[in-house]
Amino acid sequence: MYIIIMILDKNIVNLSNFRGRGVQTLINNGLSKHHLEHFWDGSYFDEEFFMADEKTKYIPTHPKTILNRINNPDMGPEWSMNPYQGCEHGCVYCYARITHEYWGYNAGLDFEKNILYKYNAAELLEHKLKSKSWKGEKITISGNTDCYQPAEQKLKITRQLLEICLKYNQSVVIITKNALVCRDIDILEKMAAKGLVEVCMSITTLNEDLRKVLEPRTSSSKNKLKVIRTLSEHSIPVGVLLAPIIPGLNSDEIFKICEAASNAGASFLNHTLLHLNGTTALLFENWIHKTFPLKASRVLHQIAEAQGGSLNKDDASNRRKKSSAIGQAIHQQVRLAKSKYQLNKARQKIAPLKLGIKQTPQLNLF
Repeated sequence: MYIIIMILDKNIVNLSNFRGRGVQTLINNGLSKHHLEHFWDGSYFDEEFFMADEKTKYIPTHPKTILNRINNPDMGPEWSMNPYQGCEHGCVYCYARITHEYWGYNAGLDFEKNILYKYNAAELLEHKLKSKSWKGEKITISGNTDCYQPAEQKLKITRQLLEICLKYNQSVVIITKNALVCRDIDILEKMAAKGLVEVCMSITTLNEDLRKVLEPRTSSSKNKLKVIRTLSEHSIPVGVLLAPIIPGLNSDEIFKICEAASNAGASFLNHTLLHLNGTTALLFENWIHKTFPLKASRVLHQIAEAQGGSLNKDDASNRRKKSSAIGQAIHQQVRLAKSKYQLNKARQKIAPLKLGIKQTPQLNLF
């Protein structure tokens, strides 16, 4: 009698088992020294063995701070505020995936299924805004993960944060891919009247077939444009973040997206090229070979060129300086499209003193 023991090949899994998720493969935590391997005797097809737990888990955390000072290579230094860690939107290209590894999870399905939320975020923000050291600088909400991802519908942490910002006249920029932002239009209107808020709707593609596999749980492109129109009609400053631009995949949509955004009422547009880092590069490479096998090689080579010659080399200076031919072509297209569709309007700058924020002696010198 012979018993055949087989190690499960983590890349040989039915794609239907990952329906509604971004990544299409299982992966270990790159920071962990120990990994769990599953075994299957191959005697029959055990569906439960192959099927991962599809339910999303929401896990409370106990942070000591809510604001982070970061030096964004594409946008410059800024204050970032993220009520959630991990994101159910499942964008396969998301640079924030690798941060989940520091929590003991993997950057793949764990990032999409195990959502950590900061239950005391509003309390921490209020404490910070009341402190004498706070200078009233603009805060970006969703610098890492989306503040209006599905968890927000139930937990309402982002809404609590906006209420605190309105109370203390704190200016914010909101970046999101979700139409849920319209739920808080009552607060956003009051903030807009004081010049305290801008909303950036992140649009990657107008092709719904592509969106469903690239960022499966985000709002549809049609609904994103509706959000822009609705916010614009309520006099809330709204623009578009065309990001990421992926050479050979959505780079041919630049003019179409700019035209649609302008027609919907967007007043400005920013863009970034795709940058892959760490495990995210491995996940993206696996995803595109399974999802678009005929164009995978061409897309990966173009991404590598834009990143300085390596798929996993996050060369921010190379992307900003447009040193590659592909980068130059993409940035030039965006400039032309913004000019043609009037998406380069000046954005309002907020001065803390004007808003009556409690001044520190240092600020009073200016």
